[in-house]
Amino acid sequence: PPGSAPSKKFKVGLAGSTANVEKAKNVINEIVMYGHSEITHPGVVHEEMEVEPWAYRYIIGTKGSEMKHIQHNWKVKVNIPREHSANQMVTVVGERDQVDRAKAYIEKVLWNAENQSKGRDRVDKADDVWGDEEEEEDWMKAYLYKR
Repeated sequence: PPGSAPSKKFKVGLAGSTANVEKAKNVINEIVMYGHSEITHPGVVHEEMEVEPWAYRYIIGTKGSEMKHIQHNWKVKVNIPREHSANQMVTVVGERDQVDRAKAYIEKVLWNAENQSKGRDRVDKADDVWGDEEEEEDWMKAYLYKR
């Protein structure tokens, strides 16, 4: 219910035959855990990724831009766990080929986040595209500026 604490649990009653009640329990548990069930979402699969909590911000992006990019480009749903989530892994839900592509992209984003140095210790790339200097010749002296 709206306005209730996220950690609060609620009792749900199921009615029917024992077999159907068990099937319904399994479907509800799968939806809570992964965001889908084969019975309610045929053809949809999920992949779990173990991501450190500090790296969630790279998957989410500025104002959710990276998350929107992933979800719209590959037509998947990315679930990032919260404190009280049943599943504490990042879950990507969608069609098999799209899930694989989105997962590969997320792994690339995380690799870039880990291996890109920022801040004071960053080494700036000052590449000399022209190559090494040649010897100074007499005709060059008129054009060179000495400091």
